[in-house]
Amino acid sequence: MSQHAITATQSDGVGTIRFNRPERRNALSLELFGALGDHLDRWRRDDSVTAVVLTGGEEMFCAGLDLDLQSGFTPESRAAYAEACLRVYGTLLDYPKPTIAAVAGPTLGGGCDIAVFCDIRIGAENGIFGFPQVKFGLTPYFSPLWKIVGLSQAKLLTLSGELIDAAEALRIGLIDRLVPAGQVVEQATRLARSIAETTTKSAMFNKEMMLRSPAMDPISALSFETMAYREIVWHPDVVERISGAYDRIRSRS
Repeated sequence: MSQHAITATQSDGVGTIRFNRPERRNALSLELFGALGDHLDRWRRDDSVTAVVLTGGEEMFCAGLDLDLQSGFTPESRAAYAEACLRVYGTLLDYPKPTIAAVAGPTLGGGCDIAVFCDIRIGAENGIFGFPQVKFGLTPYFSPLWKIVGLSQAKLLTLSGELIDAAEALRIGLIDRLVPAGQVVEQATRLARSIAETTTKSAMFNKEMMLRSPAMDPISALSFETMAYREIVWHPDVVERISGAYDRIRSRS
């Protein structure tokens, strides 16, 4: 599997995956999907990576499925593509560490799906979002979308295939923060480093709560989150941080 469809780096607790097909506007290929899934799997149990940033750079995130692949689909390649989607989207949906999409320029079709499957979306002012494949009779992934923007807006995007700009994406909640063009990777990385400073263990406990609690009734969620707190509060990293903070406060008194 070619690794040239993406680049992957890690620093200060942040793993960054950058789509690397600018000549195709970072369109999704089997190679890109495979490399993305491989790196996500590799970082899943790597304690040196606390949060993951997905980006295509400052000019484009991802324009969706590569039309060369789609127009030449065979029964075998269509099945391989469906399997690749299930692997990567399923990995993102249940990933144990926080994921941040740093989106700029075209964020369309499968590219918009990838952003939606991430925990947080930081958008640049030059962003364009939507599911133009609807115009061809195809469908996006509706379930994660409506949970972010609500049923009415998800229906509008899904049924019409119309594109929206970054300001409208922010208004409906499709992106969480809007930043100037040219700064999206920097701002997403800054946020990821802030998350990494909480420790990998803490970030993973918080991510577990975010994944599980919404499906629970209020009392079950309370019990689950209390048990998570009881476990994390005794973790050596947390004990050390609390003790250090207490010592600093005591030294000033």
